[in-house]
Amino acid sequence: MKLSVEINNLAKDPIKKSFFVRVFKNTLAEVECDFLREKEISISVALVTPEEIKKLNRTYRRKNAVTDVLSFCEYKNQKSLREAVDKEIFLGELVLCYNDIEEYTLKNRKDFNRELAKVASHGLLHLLGFRHSPKMFLLQETVAKSSEADVKK
Repeated sequence: MKLSVEINNLAKDPIKKSFFVRVFKNTLAEVECDFLREKEISISVALVTPEEIKKLNRTYRRKNAVTDVLSFCEYKNQKSLREAVDKEIFLGELVLCYNDIEEYTLKNRKDFNRELAKVASHGLLHLLGFRHSPKMFLLQETVAKSSEADVKK
């Protein structure tokens, strides 16, 4: 599987592209997506301000609040993703709010790198058709543990 990650750092946050690549590769390895093995996978990541993610959250989820990540899936569910015949697969776009993640880690005394990995993995799992479940949360925790590394440029 070939993985391409495009970063649109609209908020000018200090995050390395290599961090996202590592997290996404670890996530894909954990979920054992054999049906993607021969595919060229691409994912877009936008890093935005709290104001921008709040606006998107209000527009698309009818929640007037800042959030850590929004996932905009290209495929309706895992079944439609499995049935995709194209060699090149665009999974969708993740919109992350660095400031929200940073605030959460400071308030709750969490490790920022690990939390960012968990949030990025969580978003990718949604792009892969996962819904909130104990299995999903376990996967993202496993990936966060295996992806720990320096995040910042």
